[in-house]
Amino acid sequence: MINFIEPETPIQICDIGASPVDKTDFIENLLINTNSKLIGFEPNNNEFQKLDKNSPKKKYYDFAIGDGTEKILNVCKAVGMSSFLKPDLNYLKNFYGFEEWSEIINEIKVRTKKLSDIKDEIDFLKIDVQGYESEVIKYGKNKIKDCLVVQLETSPTPLYKDEATFASTIVQLEKLGFSLHMFNNVNTRSFKPTIISKNPYIGLHHLFQLDCVLIKNLKIIESYNADDLKKLILILFHSFKSYDLVDYLVRLLDKKTTNKNIDKFRNILSKTKIEKKY
Repeated sequence: MINFIEPETPIQICDIGASPVDKTDFIENLLINTNSKLIGFEPNNNEFQKLDKNSPKKKYYDFAIGDGTEKILNVCKAVGMSSFLKPDLNYLKNFYGFEEWSEIINEIKVRTKKLSDIKDEIDFLKIDVQGYESEVIKYGKNKIKDCLVVQLETSPTPLYKDEATFASTIVQLEKLGFSLHMFNNVNTRSFKPTIISKNPYIGLHHLFQLDCVLIKNLKIIESYNADDLKKLILILFHSFKSYDLVDYLVRLLDKKTTNKNIDKFRNILSKTKIEKKY
């Protein structure tokens, strides 16, 4: 805990694609350890009903973030693959399980809103919309440009038809002042018929999906006010264990305030187990 870092206002988290099918410990850790609040969006009603709507820190909406029009959600057999786009079976058939998981079992009409039209402020944005990330960014630039951290799932080789490439999606965020800081998760898969360690669902080298964490470039961060610096410190510490960058940011915060936090932080760090992620 770095409870000596206290922003004046809560950290505002936005979860686009809030289905609980995949764990988001990096968000829960932040909610547990800091003064923070979350808004989430999940258009699949079956998944929406599973969300924790009793928490005073969380508020969920049953519509999607997109281009503001009504769209068809392709509900797949594996609910985590459901998307406005259709799975690219020509690619996915090369990997175990995906021919079955990507089968579309239902099509439902859902309403969307542009992220830029959402009134809530956002400090920490998570986007997991199965190939539709580029459209969320396109219609959310005015909101995203003021975020401190963006975490999104994307694929070096598109998994869906008409999905924007990994590179073009990152460039969209770079144009808003962001830089790729780290990968929160690196998902590899093996091409059939190869099986690694008797597990068909892990890979050797082929990058299948990447959970990317982006922050503003350092020149922009240096201009942050003390409150935004504090929020960024807490997000990177509790969500991503980016301790070296946090050390840099705490020193930067000390220059902007009369507080001397760096010794307190390094004392905590000396008792923290640090592991290289990849």
